[in-house]
Amino acid sequence: MINKVLENQNLLKLLFSFSILLIFLDSYQVLNTPLSWVGNLLLTLICLIIFRKEKMKFNLLFFIIVFVTLLPTIFSLFTMTYNFVNLNYLGIRLFSYLSFFLVFFVIINFGYKEAIVESLKIIFYLISIISIYFFIAQIFNIPEPIRNRPGTGILGFDIQTTFWSSGSHRMLGTFREPVFLVSLLFPSFIVLHYKTKNNYLFYLLSGIIFGLTKSELSLLLIFAITIVDIFLKNFKLKNLIFFISYFLFFILPIQECDISPSNIECPNEDLSGTIEEIVELDIAKDTNELSDVENDIDNQESNLTSLLNENRERLDIISFTTNKIFENTGYGFLSINKVYTEYLDQEVSHKMYLTNRTLPKYLKVQYLSDSFGTGRYFLTYEIVNIQNNFLFNFFSIGMFYLILNILVIIFSFQKNFSHGLKVSLLLISIGLGSMEDLLPLFGLYLSLMFTMELNES
Repeated sequence: MINKVLENQNLLKLLFSFSILLIFLDSYQVLNTPLSWVGNLLLTLICLIIFRKEKMKFNLLFFIIVFVTLLPTIFSLFTMTYNFVNLNYLGIRLFSYLSFFLVFFVIINFGYKEAIVESLKIIFYLISIISIYFFIAQIFNIPEPIRNRPGTGILGFDIQTTFWSSGSHRMLGTFREPVFLVSLLFPSFIVLHYKTKNNYLFYLLSGIIFGLTKSELSLLLIFAITIVDIFLKNFKLKNLIFFISYFLFFILPIQECDISPSNIECPNEDLSGTIEEIVELDIAKDTNELSDVENDIDNQESNLTSLLNENRERLDIISFTTNKIFENTGYGFLSINKVYTEYLDQEVSHKMYLTNRTLPKYLKVQYLSDSFGTGRYFLTYEIVNIQNNFLFNFFSIGMFYLILNILVIIFSFQKNFSHGLKVSLLLISIGLGSMEDLLPLFGLYLSLMFTMELNES
């Protein structure tokens, strides 16, 4: 039965389409199990069945690479605190990592890549259309499926953000955050862009959904893929449509309460009027009391503070990287986030010691809300993640991970220069993403980029 399914391209396409669709349903869960996890498990099982059916065998080099990259995690087991939370966390990380290699190995050696790419394209279209509907639904209070998966806040049970009171409304689609949409869908776009023939609708939809995310990551990747296409003399009318539609929707301000003032999340008219009056009084007072020069200074400081707050996470990651890069021997998948958090909480702990003469453990008991005061006190008792795929794996595995990436790029350039640029672009897209794990889906992307040619028969 299984053999017949794998030999039937339509059924094979259905299996891959369903698993990829579940992976993209990042905002939803069933019985406290995220659907994206189910999708990754299904994709892994499909490849495991193919592995057994095709009687594939791993070579020695494959085993050596996997073993060496897991050494820091193996060593960390000797100092690990064994409880359900740690074991569950480690199990998920190891499953994702090993599944990434399995999927990559199987798809590279599998013969039905056309069916897989077709599945990827179908789901890309479906997610794009659904995402645009959800974007409109959130602005005009049209029903959409309940986003029942917790958000990505520190407390772990935050409600997903679907409303921006001051900034432009952002595209979420079926993902919990705009950057997650870019992290998972943009590598898919790269594969489809270079490995299949696409019509104008594909590039128009892609430009719209990535532009509406207002994500700085998408902006960086758009510039990267444009430069590569120009360099390879592959910049055509379709690329221009994609480029223009992206920037049009990226810079277009879409204020939810201006477009749909009746939205239930917008302040009512009375409150809005009261706020406006207060603001006008404050402006008048500032005008009388401050000179123009002083106002300019205050505005510059305010803008600088706002910019620093918005980019605090990126600055933290950069600071950690520059300070730890030369002593990086690999902390293991379980320990890296703890090491990262301990690095960040040094300043907070020092301030708390100076003010309280002790670490603020009693505050967590006394104030059940945990986040006491106005500082980043949560760093003393919560673990935060390195939300960057490359750096998370780089510090988990060690310098060998960087060497491995460089070797992959060198190997890809051996085929031809164009192929090397495309593989490098895909690696950059995955590495800059906010999904920390090397997901099975990323293994699928890389295997298709490595082996399949455009219109391969």
